[in-house]
Amino acid sequence: MKIHARGHENVRATHAKTLEITGEQDITPRATCVIGVGAALDGRELALLRGPVAVRLAAGPHVATGTAVVNPHHAVTDRLVLRRSDHGSPDTFAVRSTLVASALGPEFVAALADPANEVTLTLTEAGPRQPLVLVNRRDQPEPQGRTGLLWRAAAASVDLDAARVPDDARTALAEGGVVAAVTSGPLEGRSQAAGAWLAEAAGLGARFEVLGDATGTVPALLAAGLPVAPAVGLGRVDRRALAGAPCADLLRSAAVPVVFRTTGADLGVLGEVLAGSFGERRIAVPDGRPDLGHGVTWLPLPEAVESFGSDDEGVFVLAPPERAAWNVDLRPLLPLLVEQGVTARTLSTVLRPFGISRRDLYDALGDKARKQAEK
Repeated sequence: MKIHARGHENVRATHAKTLEITGEQDITPRATCVIGVGAALDGRELALLRGPVAVRLAAGPHVATGTAVVNPHHAVTDRLVLRRSDHGSPDTFAVRSTLVASALGPEFVAALADPANEVTLTLTEAGPRQPLVLVNRRDQPEPQGRTGLLWRAAAASVDLDAARVPDDARTALAEGGVVAAVTSGPLEGRSQAAGAWLAEAAGLGARFEVLGDATGTVPALLAAGLPVAPAVGLGRVDRRALAGAPCADLLRSAAVPVVFRTTGADLGVLGEVLAGSFGERRIAVPDGRPDLGHGVTWLPLPEAVESFGSDDEGVFVLAPPERAAWNVDLRPLLPLLVEQGVTARTLSTVLRPFGISRRDLYDALGDKARKQAEK
């Protein structure tokens, strides 16, 4: 998309951390980050941009380019700000910008200071874009704001209560598009086809936003490629809570995923809580991308503790101890799932975080069911 503005005699363009274009008609010399005034900002077009963007600034014969990442919390006002940092305030359109005001040369700044010159800021999605699945209850109103615009512009729709997922939903996932999914009740009761599709979406790196879920528990499980149930949700916990009973007992022995919100600094206490099994456990951590929805990355627990920022807070999904899922003996259910059309690939994706390999799966299925699952 293109944003058109004009130059202004008070443009200084000396700010080393930001670049701004504003709808205001006048600025003072103190506005050192502003490079254009009188801009008309299209809220709908801005809201539909996601992920990495290419930035192109032009005035007269001068052109400067850079890259940035769209801030998912951006609220369209009469100003559009690009920041070098990760500071995602509502007036920040994009973060991690490589183009800031002070990067422009003297001749370029002179062109921006001429009110007769048109100033054009072009923003183009640079990808790769991650698929985004927005989930809403059928009895709830459509979402508003930026999420609502993405919902209404979705590339495909999915009824999670239906027995079949439409082909265009799979196409949308493959192309990194937005899918609007509706359900009439809790996600635990979704159709079998929908469950398999959600796991497939996670396998393709989809991000998930469950509207009305303030805890982030359900979208974190979906992004991790896991069923919503069974799982244990601890809510928000600190180091002391994680180390004390009953949390520590659940973290050590629960046969289902354990979901909790904490900071990177408090995550380190798991080394003490899990002791000898610490090095063997896996955890899904926020992927760190500034984008709408929840996205996760599976890591060995020691690596997660080492790499996750100490001040950062996120929702984590701790996988059960290795092979703990067999404690509830899922094996008799596997041939039944295969008979209902669930593929071995889908079962493998869903069960992998439980420590169950594809070889374990095939051993449990037996020859006949295995051949059917591979079709």
